[in-house]
Amino acid sequence: MDFAVYLSALGITASQIVGIGPQNAFVIRQGIGRSHVLPIVAICIACDILLISAGVLGVGGWVAGHPALMRWVVWGGAAFIAWLGVKSLRAAFTPRALDAAGDVERGKRNAIRTILVVTLLNPYVWLDTVVLIGSVSSVYGAAAKLSFILGASTASCLWFLAIGVGAGRLAPWFESPRSWRVLDGVIAAVMFFTATMLVTQFGFGR
Repeated sequence: MDFAVYLSALGITASQIVGIGPQNAFVIRQGIGRSHVLPIVAICIACDILLISAGVLGVGGWVAGHPALMRWVVWGGAAFIAWLGVKSLRAAFTPRALDAAGDVERGKRNAIRTILVVTLLNPYVWLDTVVLIGSVSSVYGAAAKLSFILGASTASCLWFLAIGVGAGRLAPWFESPRSWRVLDGVIAAVMFFTATMLVTQFGFGR
């Protein structure tokens, strides 16, 4: 165990995953609504560990070398993220949004399906974990791969536990319907921005 590599991987991964994108926005919403938080957080962590491990062990280079595959992932991910944006926007401007529960997924099956799709069909997740983190890990050499994976996985665990479980503490602030409408509007803007950036940055490449 190389502790220096472990800490470096923790910091590098934190810099990549910290930020409000479609995946994190969904986790925060479910956390505030206190609905199926632990399964959602567990899925996010498990997916990150698998993708990070794949990237560190060499899949990152393979994915980067197949732009046609990435283009299909980009367009599919952008379409799904845009649909989530429409869903949030409707929640912000319809009477249903006045429900104090906001647009939280209450059905466990729907919640799990949504977090899986918004994670695995989100090209930014693949770029951050498999391509970027996987590429950076190569600098430390083959002997440090396990230490790098452990450090990167620790960052993922801490982040998703913080935004999932920690978001529940914000629940009293969202007893007002107005707060839910503001959150829905912000999340819709994040979704539309992400979908647009995906298409403009990655969707038109050869």
